[in-house]
Amino acid sequence: MVVQIVLVYLLATSIKQLEECYNGEARAADYLDENVRFLAQLISCAGVQAMYQVSRDPKYEASYRNKVQAATLQSELLRSKAAPFIGDKNESKALEDLFFSLKQASGRASQAAQSQDQIDQAVAFMELRGVLNKVNGVTGDIMKRLADARRNIALSKLETQARIYGIIYATIAANITILILFILRFDRTTSERFAHLTENVMSLGANQPLKHNIQGKDDIVELDRVIHRVSNVLRDSRLKEQAIVEQAVDVICALDEKGKFQQVNPAAQRLWKFESDEILGKSLLSFVAPDEKARVERTISQVVSSEGITTFETNVVTRDQQLVEMQWNTFFSQEMKQIYCVAHDVTERKKLERMKAQLVEMISHDLRSPMSALQITLNILSSGSIGDLPDAAKMRIDRAELSLTQMVDLLDDFLELEKIDSTAYQLDKAETDARDIVELSCSLIGELANKKSIEIITDTENFSFSADKARLVRVLTNLLSNAIKFSPETSKINVVAAKRENSAVFEVSDQGPGIALDEQETLFERFRQTSTGRKQSKGGVGLGLSVCKAIVEAHGGRIWVESEPGKGTKFVASIPC
Repeated sequence: MVVQIVLVYLLATSIKQLEECYNGEARAADYLDENVRFLAQLISCAGVQAMYQVSRDPKYEASYRNKVQAATLQSELLRSKAAPFIGDKNESKALEDLFFSLKQASGRASQAAQSQDQIDQAVAFMELRGVLNKVNGVTGDIMKRLADARRNIALSKLETQARIYGIIYATIAANITILILFILRFDRTTSERFAHLTENVMSLGANQPLKHNIQGKDDIVELDRVIHRVSNVLRDSRLKEQAIVEQAVDVICALDEKGKFQQVNPAAQRLWKFESDEILGKSLLSFVAPDEKARVERTISQVVSSEGITTFETNVVTRDQQLVEMQWNTFFSQEMKQIYCVAHDVTERKKLERMKAQLVEMISHDLRSPMSALQITLNILSSGSIGDLPDAAKMRIDRAELSLTQMVDLLDDFLELEKIDSTAYQLDKAETDARDIVELSCSLIGELANKKSIEIITDTENFSFSADKARLVRVLTNLLSNAIKFSPETSKINVVAAKRENSAVFEVSDQGPGIALDEQETLFERFRQTSTGRKQSKGGVGLGLSVCKAIVEAHGGRIWVESEPGKGTKFVASIPC
């Protein structure tokens, strides 16, 4: 900036001097023009006077007077413009005498023209010639000085122009020098710092310690500080990730496209009894059970060709020839060309699932079948088909039959939930009449309602929809059974079946004690009972409503409860048509 300011100042000064040269040259040229015009007028005056002397024509007399007046006026103008070119007082006095003589000669010429005296006119003509000679002498000196002045002006113009070019060239040289110095300084300071910054970024990406700590107060330093902070955060995160991976109970590993181990965490050593060196570089197929190799090989091919997470299970043979059942969650990275895996040991879970399946099978065959047979026997005894029984025995049989019915219902609910939880659960859908579902449910539960003198009022619309009839009957009988349990004797239960907004809606309303709002949220969870139900000891373990919810949701619908304490309860099940 200093160089440019000096350049502007010097250029402005030189340009001002150049302007003064041009102005001086213009003044000299103007004075020269005026001087030539003055001499021409004087010569013209002399010529007109000579013509008058010869011809005595009045027109030459008038012209002579006019030209004398014009020469006088021109002399005044010439006097004002001659001041810058007068060298000393003698020249100034000579010029003033010249103008004075011209003024006298012009006055005398006017008088001679008016008097018509030839002697006066001759004298006036001689005076005018004298003035003309004097003009040649005085103006000759001034013209010589004027020529010197114009030459000096021309030289000054050349010098000023040369100075301007010199300033421009010097400024260009100074700018180039400054630029070179700046580049050298930039190379020694900023470029070097950028190189250090680049090395820090590369070290950050390579998970290595940062090599440089840049000092200063500019933006590069701020950026370097950010990189150091990011490095610290990443280092902490990597340490945490490493600790998580190393301490994880699941096997975390990376495989290549052919299924060979590239990385593995210590959990593989604990579960499979192999060292890391024995695992790395080997294929997963070498660790799985022989009868599963073909399936696992196909699965690896599917994982490589697919997107997203793929889950599969396989048995891994440990060093001591034990089988460990593993569940693999895999993801293939197209960019890294690796399969990232998390393998969870599900051996204990599989054992529990097998035990659970055996338990369900035992309940289904070894418990439910004998209990059903016993229920039939008690029904026959209580009906009197094989003879009348004493009242005390009949009462005991009725209580046993009721308890056995509750047990069978409990087993049915348990088995139904197990079916729903299994992947093999399927609905047997068919075109079903809503009125048939309500009538069948009421007929199945009617005897229980009669024992408490409860009236079941139905309001059903005649429409049909696709559903599993048997399971919806189970839903409705469960809801009716609960309503009967908690309704007072001689009360009423309303059952509604209607089609609303393209959904089949079933409602069961009772006049029981109602359900508190905080209990309604968990009412459909397994093994949940209301406080009223627990106090009244109405039987059941809280599986009925969870079965209803599972069946309704399997149809794509939903079930909910509307109740207030002391105002009864209404259960609503909505099934899409």
